[in-house]
Amino acid sequence: MKGHKMLSNAEYQNVQCGRRVFMWHWGKEGAGAKFTGALARGLQSLPDTKLAVSAASASDLARDMSACVDLPLQSVKIFEGDKAKLSGKLAAALALLNLPRIGAEFSGALDEFRPDVALCAFQSIWDLAALPVLRRAASRFVLVLHDAEPHPGDRYPMRSMVLGWEVKAADALIVLSDHVAHEAERIYGFPADRIYTVPHGAFTFGEPVLGPKPFPKGRPFKLLFFGRIVAYKGLGLLLEAYRLLRERGIAIELSIVGSGDLAPYRAALQGLEGLTVQNGWVDDTAIADALVEADAVVLPYIEASQSGVAAAAFSAALPVIATPVGGLVEQVDDGKTGLIAKAVSPEALAEAILKLATSSQTYTKCSEGALRHARETLDWGVIARRVSGIIDDVTRRPRRRIAS
Repeated sequence: MKGHKMLSNAEYQNVQCGRRVFMWHWGKEGAGAKFTGALARGLQSLPDTKLAVSAASASDLARDMSACVDLPLQSVKIFEGDKAKLSGKLAAALALLNLPRIGAEFSGALDEFRPDVALCAFQSIWDLAALPVLRRAASRFVLVLHDAEPHPGDRYPMRSMVLGWEVKAADALIVLSDHVAHEAERIYGFPADRIYTVPHGAFTFGEPVLGPKPFPKGRPFKLLFFGRIVAYKGLGLLLEAYRLLRERGIAIELSIVGSGDLAPYRAALQGLEGLTVQNGWVDDTAIADALVEADAVVLPYIEASQSGVAAAAFSAALPVIATPVGGLVEQVDDGKTGLIAKAVSPEALAEAILKLATSSQTYTKCSEGALRHARETLDWGVIARRVSGIIDDVTRRPRRRIAS
């Protein structure tokens, strides 16, 4: 049966690394920086793996990696300013004129470090500068493909074109769900045997959680929606499910924590009791506080590749309630780390929430399972060993021939 590349556990454990890996991500903040930093620290901890990282200057990733001992770090000036403001948008647009300079710096870093693999951990528009260099480089190019195509609300022509060019140039893809693997085959015709699936590692915010969460007693069950507020994440679906449960007298509360436009949901938000909203950029401390306060995280997504939010919830011993879309059905083990709704509807989501919020047995099992899954499977040391095995496999194979 046709399928993407899977290394056995023995292959992952027994690979002989000795590889030089050059990682980069040129975004300034957010999930891309956190993902790249976590994977970089995991790879750096492996014996016989030499790592270098390229990051945008003054970015979250550059600050994170500067604290790592014996890690070569290239700081690349992209642009200055906040893209949420007009001045920042103009600065970012003008920075496209600097692509030749960024590419030259990237080429110089590759020439100096001479990696076996150039690994893009999180795609950005600035990768335009790297593509001509990668076509000439001797090293293999591996792309971590988080989304086979941009999500609704995140799509614009330039971003989609750059992503397509980057996939075409890659010798191999690392994806975070089988759903994305199949989409990469369908959309780009990428060869299945050069696609490797690795789960999204668990982000930890605040102090590590030591044990499962107790089932709440004598107070309302607290739901949490956190992350960017964009159309595909289905906040309207959750608000309607929440309203249905409140009308039935179910003791629940909901916290919405994240940046994005709440205008489309203003009518749905009005009159809802037990609701708190923290709308704006949320730092790690605020996320940690929100996870501590919550009893469960809800992913009411209408479309999804996979979710870093789910991985963060698991590391906090929080069960996840999700809609049955995309890679979420792979991430959430129904009845063991959370619950998958029967359908993408307010009614089905409400029933899943009700089941978790009213059954101490279900809740305890899912909280225990979520934390165990985070520790045994989603730990970044485990993820790094799997990525190392993939790198070893890719470097043993010839470069991918790309049809012109």
